[in-house]
Amino acid sequence: MDGKAPCFFPFRLLPALSAWWSLRLFPGCSRGGDEASSQDGFWVHSLVLAVLAAALLLTRLSCPLLEPEEARYAEIPRQMLAEGRVAEPVWHGEPYYHKPPLLYWLVMCGYGIFGVHDWAARLVPALASLATVFVTWLWGRRAFGPRAGFAGAVVLILSARFVYLGRMLTMDPLLCLWVTGALATAHLSVREGQLQRRWWLASAFLTGLGLLTKGPVAAVLTLVPVVLFQVLDRRCARPSPRALACYLAVAAAVAGPWYVAMAVMNPEAAGDFFWLHHVQRYLDPLDHEEPIWFFLPWLLVGTLPWSLLLLPLIWRGCHGFAATVPAKVAKPGWAAKACQPPALGFALLSFGWCFAFFSLSGCKRAVYILPALPWLALCLGCCLSSAPWRGLSWHPSPRAWKVCAGVVFVLLWVGVYVLLPDYHRRFALRGQVRRHQDAGMEVFCYPKRWDSVTFYLQRTDIHVFTAEQRAGLIAALQAQPGALLFVKRPALQELLQDLPPSLEFVEVGRQGPTMRVGVVRARQSVATRQLTLAGSP
Repeated sequence: MDGKAPCFFPFRLLPALSAWWSLRLFPGCSRGGDEASSQDGFWVHSLVLAVLAAALLLTRLSCPLLEPEEARYAEIPRQMLAEGRVAEPVWHGEPYYHKPPLLYWLVMCGYGIFGVHDWAARLVPALASLATVFVTWLWGRRAFGPRAGFAGAVVLILSARFVYLGRMLTMDPLLCLWVTGALATAHLSVREGQLQRRWWLASAFLTGLGLLTKGPVAAVLTLVPVVLFQVLDRRCARPSPRALACYLAVAAAVAGPWYVAMAVMNPEAAGDFFWLHHVQRYLDPLDHEEPIWFFLPWLLVGTLPWSLLLLPLIWRGCHGFAATVPAKVAKPGWAAKACQPPALGFALLSFGWCFAFFSLSGCKRAVYILPALPWLALCLGCCLSSAPWRGLSWHPSPRAWKVCAGVVFVLLWVGVYVLLPDYHRRFALRGQVRRHQDAGMEVFCYPKRWDSVTFYLQRTDIHVFTAEQRAGLIAALQAQPGALLFVKRPALQELLQDLPPSLEFVEVGRQGPTMRVGVVRARQSVATRQLTLAGSP
């Protein structure tokens, strides 16, 4: 024994890993794009991104709400506003603590300004996604330079997956904005040898907003890449314990009051909030169970044609440094320019961690991957436009990429204006429900609750019966003939078989592929029906 304290083997590798990361993979200047002119094409880029984002994110928001998530997240703030319960989310008279309330509060503000409309609810995620595009662009300008930052933002807004998910009324577009902003400001605060306090506190504030949007997942998605970057890159600042305490204090000051109020008002719901809806849902496949590779096809197909740039990105990263690139695939002088900025490593860490975190989750939904898309777009934008990549002999010309971007925009525009509204009209329930808004009859749902019914009727006195309660439904229909019934299509046949001979189900209005609508009334006899037909004009 030499008397030295034993060292855990992985920690002995950290200095070598850090040197390989800093000196060979990402040896560029830490300030990245700051060396470029700060106003290089700024207003032109701003105008182009504003037009693209407005055309693809802020139009046709009046599409019908889809079940179940969109209708639920529109109905909860409507009920909160109607009942005056601001601090406590409420769903059909019961506290709803599955998620924090920031999205509900913002949707309530939209209702207060514009009225209760589906487009007013969707305005919140659409504006959040538009802001995410600009945050991606502004950070890319600082980190990579104006050209690559703009390319990354264009890749993001011209990705079909981002456009589709970014318009959807869920928690994830808002979470994507806060996580992207928190990671971007955290990188700006640590990329130099000295911690930049204002950016550090801004990151903490945005993390707090993320905690108030979807819970602890916001802190997990933000803090892990920042810690990994500090471990791998020897040039960045190391926050002191005091700085870390300030970070946590600011985040807690933003989100903490609501968490404390929740624990005081409903301690049992607070336990379910943390354990069931976060820890257990992540560890156990309670619902939405999918294979570990579930998100990969969504990313590759949903970001075409830009995902084709992953091939040179992976190829370049595998080599690690310019000197190993074969001369036959690189132009003269390319090795001298191949100085990848450390910010590219940070973007790869942010994307890789988000992708890995949700891939390992027990419950997977396609929208979960949304916070990873800005960082993937930035990596692809750097590959598309920055100097280390433009020197490759097989890299397409800028004109070719502009033509490609134009074609993609036209296709997305057609999708947003034609295909997406048609899809919503076909599978949403607004067309079947809203025509009965002025009907004064009793309304029943079977065998489940549809939030679209309560939202578009703007009524909360809807009677809901499950399949196990079919006998009770039939008794209620006998007691109140002439009631309006929304029934799931596969369950209609069983219900009709159990209806007594004195009742009949008569379809009214538009019928959809998943739900039938009709009036349950006293059955007319043959003589009565003939008399009615004879007396009709």
